[in-house]
Amino acid sequence: MHWCVGSEKYKSDLEKGRPTAMPTVERLKNIDANIFSIFSHNYSYLILFLISLSFVLQLLIPGYTKLFIMDPQNIIERPWTLITHIFLHGNFEHFIFNMLVFVFFAPVLERKVGSPKFLLIFFLSGIFAGIGWCLASVDVPIVGASGAIYGILATLAVLMPKLRVYLFFFIPLEIWMVVFLLPLYFDVLPIIMGSPDGIAHIAHLSGILFGLLAGLSLKGE
Repeated sequence: MHWCVGSEKYKSDLEKGRPTAMPTVERLKNIDANIFSIFSHNYSYLILFLISLSFVLQLLIPGYTKLFIMDPQNIIERPWTLITHIFLHGNFEHFIFNMLVFVFFAPVLERKVGSPKFLLIFFLSGIFAGIGWCLASVDVPIVGASGAIYGILATLAVLMPKLRVYLFFFIPLEIWMVVFLLPLYFDVLPIIMGSPDGIAHIAHLSGILFGLLAGLSLKGE
């Protein structure tokens, strides 16, 4: 049996019609309910929270990253890493940049297509990015949500091509231009030039490809 401090007085005051303060445990229950209600129809915020928590665990727990990183050499034995690698990041700059883009555009897509379809686009874009990387590389592990985020941007570019975006916070462009220019400069050109930079360009382009296909599929509904 659990007893709540103040609960008897609270019930007595209610029976007598007196205004009363809610007991501590009841207030905490309401706070918990409000917190969970934020996530219930806002999966983008839930994902943001989980990725942020995962990054903190990377910093605190030795071996955490190794446990969930995606390595093409053992992807058959560890297929879950096609998903778990999305929640990992290489460093603070990698994490902050991805989350800035995510927080600006993920909620927009979720409101546009609904929470279930948003989740499918996010995770399938990330998985598709991982598969693309496994086909292109045989021995280089990767981490990061970039492929999934590129999928979000590409889907929005198809569904809302006129959406105004401020590239680098001050250059106004429509989102379809951003989805064309960013991968061209940051992914296609480095691949053509053959300069190693430690970035999984093929994963990015694979995520974009899935996002474009998802957008076209949804637009045809």
